[in-house]
Formats: sequence, structure tokens, C-alpha cells
Amino acid sequence: MVIENTQDEELIRRYYAADQEALKVIFQRHKEGLFNFALRFSGNRADAEDAVSHTFMMVCEKRYTIKPGASFKTWAYAVARNSCLSKMRTGAKFFPLWSSKNDSGHEGPIDVIDPQGIARDQLDQKEIAVLLQKAINKLGPQQKEALLLREYQGFSYEEIAQVLQCSLEKVKVLIFRARSYLKEALPPVLLGEGELK
Repeated sequence: MVIENTQDEELIRRYYAADQEALKVIFQRHKEGLFNFALRFSGNRADAEDAVSHTFMMVCEKRYTIKPGASFKTWAYAVARNSCLSKMRTGAKFFPLWSSKNDSGHEGPIDVIDPQGIARDQLDQKEIAVLLQKAINKLGPQQKEALLLREYQGFSYEEIAQVLQCSLEKVKVLIFRARSYLKEALPPVLLGEGELK
């Protein structure tokens, strides 16, 4: 059996039985998705890197318990989520994704043109990402998490419920409300190509 095609839970069993290659496969499989989720959630690259490191430290410390019906993927995202939330609760400073260095080397906001009445093709991808990220950052924490996991990480509603430790119905409501808010908050031109399903 090729190790790259092995399911996560089997890779964890192998790693716990001293197969270091299994941990490498798990890390390669999930590091990018975890990082992107944590970065979008926290808005800070260093905090996102910390969340990913913390997640894999928990794996190395053998804190993941294989349970029927539970997946490693949802456990890993829950650990990354909790790491980000912990930083927020302790008052750790988060920087927005839309800041840049000015001439004096200090961070400041990027000037974004008002997109009302502008055709989508006149906005570059960076400006669209800035507007979308600003709107997402205004969502409540659970709406933001649910939306990020669904839209950016491709999680199913069931997987999101496991990560957020809530009911499937609540996940559906969170995502519906997040999408509704974004449809109201964002200029119609940005919604033209279906960013929000």
C-alpha cells in the first residue's frame, strides 16, 4: 500500500507505532489548509504559523485519540481554531490582513477605492480580497469560522459541526447568516461570479 493514499487515522496509528514517514505524510497533507484557515481566522501570519505548530505538536505528543466516527481532519482544525481563540482571549495583538508598510516602514491601511458602481474587471484581485476579508472580519466569531471552513477549506456541514462542537442545524444557520450578511455588506459587483455559494 502506498503510504500517500492511506487514510489519516491509519497514518496516525502508524506514527504512534514509531513510523516517522506517516507523520510526514499527515503534515504535508494538512499543513497548508490548516495554515490558510488559521490565517484567515486570525488575520496574522505568525499566529497562523503558531496554530499549525501547536496542532502538530499535539499530534507529536500523541494527544489525538482515534475514535470511531471522528476524523483526524476535524480534530486538527478544532485544535487550530482553539489556538487562535486562545490568543484572542488573552489579548494577543492581531493585525489585519490589509495592512502594508508605508514609506517610513510602519504598517498602515492600504487605500482601497470605493467599489460602488465599478465593474468587477476594474478591480484587481488584491482589492477584491481586501474588501472580502474586511467584510468577513466583521462577522461574529462562529459565523466567521463556519464560513471559512465551508468556503475556503471545503468542509462539509457535518465536519464543521464537529470542529465547532455544535449541532448540524446551528452550522447551517451560522453559514446562512454569514452569507446573508456578506451579500448585504459587499457591493453587488463582487458577488457577480459566485464567491459565496
